[in-house]
Amino acid sequence: MKLLIILLVVFPFIVFSQEPVTFSEVVEVSNVNKDELFIRGREWFNGHFKSSKDVLQVADKESGELLGKGIMEVIYTYKLMGEREASTDVNFQLNVWVKDGKFKYEMTNFFVSGSSSKGSIGFGLITTSDETQVTYPGLSAKKINEMYLSIKNGTEVKAKLVIADLISKMNKNSKSTEW
Repeated sequence: MKLLIILLVVFPFIVFSQEPVTFSEVVEVSNVNKDELFIRGREWFNGHFKSSKDVLQVADKESGELLGKGIMEVIYTYKLMGEREASTDVNFQLNVWVKDGKFKYEMTNFFVSGSSSKGSIGFGLITTSDETQVTYPGLSAKKINEMYLSIKNGTEVKAKLVIADLISKMNKNSKSTEW
């Protein structure tokens, strides 16, 4: 009987406590010092985050930390009298730490707040789960989960493009050292 009570109390937390989707890696950049990598990272943030809603919040040269919050538009599909496409904004956080010869990035906290102007549903934090606990009047859990999974997959594709662009920039000389 005790086991049954423990399972009833603990099981919901196991099933629904998923980790946020996160991309993280340490990237080697041979023969480049911390200061140059910091400049390259800051230039990348300034060039990549062009919207007033995208913000470089921390640029600490001493610690080698850059932190930005941004928004990416993600196209997703759903089925409603055939397959349709829509878009939603996904907020995210990107941290970059630099040291001599390497940097680390961490892209995380992907959040779908929804938009009445785009007609999109607020799914909240994108997690490692392929299902969401979000409900919406008139839509089945199956349809909601299909939409969530499409947004999650689209977010992962876009995030990998952002990361590839960051890595490419970090491997090129900064503009301030090329003049």
